[in-house]
Amino acid sequence: MDAKCPECDGVAVLDEDVTEVICHHCGFKAGYERYLEIMKEAALNMAADYIPDRPGL
Repeated sequence: MDAKCPECDGVAVLDEDVTEVICHHCGFKAGYERYLEIMKEAALNMAADYIPDRPGL
C-alpha cells in the first residue's frame, strides 16, 4: 500500500504487515504508529496555518 512520505512528499510504501513505512526516494523509515503521529502533527500544523487572525478571538 502506498503512503505519503513526510520527508520528501514522495510515495512511500506501507509493508504488508502494516508495521513499517519506508520511502525508497529519501530513505525515510518509521514504524506505522510513529508514522501516524508524524502525519497527525503535520496535519495539525497545516490546519493552524489556515486559521485567520481575527482581533477579539
